[in-house]
Amino acid sequence: MMEPVTSDAPTPPVTVLRPSRAAYTRAIKANLWIAVPLLVISVVRVGLNPWLLPVFVVALGLTFGGVLLYFRRARVEFGGGRYRVVDLLGRIRSFTATEIGTLVTVISLNSGSTAPPAPQLILTRPDGSRLLRLRGQTWEVEQFAALADDLIAHGVVNDAIVDPITTGQLRLRYPRVVGWWEAHPIAFGLIVGLGVLFLAIVVVIAVFFSTLAG
Repeated sequence: MMEPVTSDAPTPPVTVLRPSRAAYTRAIKANLWIAVPLLVISVVRVGLNPWLLPVFVVALGLTFGGVLLYFRRARVEFGGGRYRVVDLLGRIRSFTATEIGTLVTVISLNSGSTAPPAPQLILTRPDGSRLLRLRGQTWEVEQFAALADDLIAHGVVNDAIVDPITTGQLRLRYPRVVGWWEAHPIAFGLIVGLGVLFLAIVVVIAVFFSTLAG
């Protein structure tokens, strides 16, 4: 949703971009048919143990709370070559077009997960580090176009990636934008899975010995 805002002061009009609930709904629907069966299988295999149910409740609460905060507070404001980004915690970052290294517009980024490919808009600093990253799962293409047009109009160099690209390939081009874990989702998933398994084994052993001691 784009909201043109004008101020009484003699300053350029400011455009406000907010996360798109429609885009978020589409992303959720695209993943539900995979996520729900996996969740059901996990619950059936593990069982609703007394210690597991609170974990699920807390996780769901944090997830929905974070989503609500994101749509309530997050936004991008721009006008006259000045940009202001507000995150879900209300923290504000401001910068100008001269502080931007490159505008990267990705038409179709494949994350390698169950999520379908989606567009992204990325801003880097002159040293190649990430300044801003907006994902197509929660923003509309029209919003990307409006922001990109303003950036280009104020002299920011645009690297337009029109062909489909994976996170691994994007990391090769912008190593300070895409993390290792995102470029290697399978390996990262295995590491996390082994970590959880190890933790579960430690908990079982600790409970076993505490039972013997009692």
